[in-house]
Amino acid sequence: MKHLAIAAILLWAAFHFGGMFFSSADHATEAAYSNLVEPPPRSIENPYRNGYFYLFGLTAASPLDPAKTGYEIWVDETEDARRSEFPERRATRADLVYTLTLEATASSWDADDPLAEFRKKDAPFHAATGQYRIVLLRYDHWIGMPFDDWGFGRRATTLGTDILAVHRLYVAEGFASSPMEGVERLHKDFHLWRTVLREAKTISTKVLAQIVIDDDLQLLSRMLAKPTVDKTILTMGLQLTLPLSVPEYSLRWPIRHQVALAMKERPAGLRHESDQARRRLYEDWLCRTGHLPTDAFDSIIHPPTRPATGSFQWGQASGAYAAYYEAIIKASENNVNHLPGMQEVVGTLHRGMFEGVLKSRPVEPGWEIFHGQLVETDTRLRLASLQIQLRRPSSQTAVPTRLAEVGSQYFDPFTGLPMLWSPTQQKLYSVGRDRLDDGGDPTFDISVPAVVGQTLAKPGSPVPPITRQGRR
Repeated sequence: MKHLAIAAILLWAAFHFGGMFFSSADHATEAAYSNLVEPPPRSIENPYRNGYFYLFGLTAASPLDPAKTGYEIWVDETEDARRSEFPERRATRADLVYTLTLEATASSWDADDPLAEFRKKDAPFHAATGQYRIVLLRYDHWIGMPFDDWGFGRRATTLGTDILAVHRLYVAEGFASSPMEGVERLHKDFHLWRTVLREAKTISTKVLAQIVIDDDLQLLSRMLAKPTVDKTILTMGLQLTLPLSVPEYSLRWPIRHQVALAMKERPAGLRHESDQARRRLYEDWLCRTGHLPTDAFDSIIHPPTRPATGSFQWGQASGAYAAYYEAIIKASENNVNHLPGMQEVVGTLHRGMFEGVLKSRPVEPGWEIFHGQLVETDTRLRLASLQIQLRRPSSQTAVPTRLAEVGSQYFDPFTGLPMLWSPTQQKLYSVGRDRLDDGGDPTFDISVPAVVGQTLAKPGSPVPPITRQGRR
């Protein structure tokens, strides 16, 4: 009897202290993530004045207010919407009646000389600008609106192909009117989408902004490759192509957004199937258009908050994840060309305690994919700026020397060294993600054609005779 009593006391103590131990582990887990899932402050309180929601309703039927329609669609697609009840009818995706495609602008936008194509009166995009006049007017209005991304911790999808198509129509129509009008529209388009890139709270919003910015950059680079370029394009181009800033590079809020989604612990099966399908289609489109791996968005899903391996082990692993996220957030904001890996951050500290948890799934979220995309966008900005700078007359004959003298802010962000020059191809290029010099091969390197300005004679040097070959 005495032994039974002792055994009972020992069991009671084991359960009691074990419960306290696992409870403390749970509290540690919550503390580790409390900072990560804290939502960002909102800079716009009235959703109807927020360009974020106007973008959701951009293609709504003509009698509808895009901002109100977009907000109602967004509310209907978020988890909080299931608890909201509106006495009046709410807008749905069925109210988005305008469907734009890239076909109307493709021949002009992707042409070797887009300005010449834009000026053609029979260019296919002219018919589209008339057909979608209301959408173009809305886009022009949207560009002047403030933007605050309310998507943190929610699942909602904005437009995809429609936005890319209307942005092209908007810019193309401007250049068809005059170089000045085209440059003004391109400037407004660039400025707003860089604002979206800076303010993005989700990775899908950030990728969408990159896609449009890169689209504008490729158009600008093709214009700058021509022997003769309007001075307004050259002047404005330098303002447009400043390298990415720290907030534009930052992955702080997109990373926190993914953690916040995981912490909600809402089973995927409880979400509406149509919402899941729409989100998947949107992410697939972002991957194709943004040249991302097909599993890019799946690769950053945060692991479940309560795996079957137990609270103690997960409490240890949660500390590793919290440290890892903070490290890559800081790295993304410190102008690095490569994010640290999880093992670099965690090292061997307590490795035995949570190694089993870390090996139970692909534990390192693939944020390097998206950081690499940002570095590529920054590279294209710098190359476009150098296209303009090299057109200026210079006393320096060697292009590589000129590239070294422009300053480190225009160096290749992948290497920290000056951009490279191919005299045979007359191309500027970056080595790209593989950091290998492939001679400007666009398959591996990021390259743009460049026109080099004439060489000025240095004071005291003999002036060479002008020959037919010397004229430009």
